[in-house]
Amino acid sequence: MPFANKFRAMMALPFPGDTLGDASDGLTVESITVGHEGRAAGLYAYPLRLILRGPGGLAAVKRAIKALFARRCTTFSGYGTPYHLWLGRPTVEPLGDGRYAVTAEGAGARVHLEEDLLRFCEHLARKGLLAASPEERAALVAAYLDGYRAEVQRLVGRYKTRLRRNEAG
Repeated sequence: MPFANKFRAMMALPFPGDTLGDASDGLTVESITVGHEGRAAGLYAYPLRLILRGPGGLAAVKRAIKALFARRCTTFSGYGTPYHLWLGRPTVEPLGDGRYAVTAEGAGARVHLEEDLLRFCEHLARKGLLAASPEERAALVAAYLDGYRAEVQRLVGRYKTRLRRNEAG
């Protein structure tokens, strides 16, 4: 299961002090919290609360967070199990003085990525677009997944380093 910090890293969630939106009407992130809750086998929820400050009202907040909430990605648990991650529909609440609370629930669901990739390779082979044997296709998928896991590990490591620095002050 991916924990909250890995969810934050993979979803490229902002840090306090970051700006969301256009430079002219950008909103500053005052705080962000992300939790982690197991819901069922292979299904996790990530409650999110983001406090933003800036001009432009609710319309500006919705524009600023649109790209953030459109993201989808796949990551791997500490055991190498793949999970698809996404953020649910946000709720924006005005707090006064140009401040807004954005709340949402993210999710992480176990996926069978290796099987899906093998099925895709089989499809390509049937279409004559992939000449590899079944064994070569399995090796190709395994090598791809190994590289993807390493890429995720590097990305999450960099994010966690930045998170520690940010939390330290």
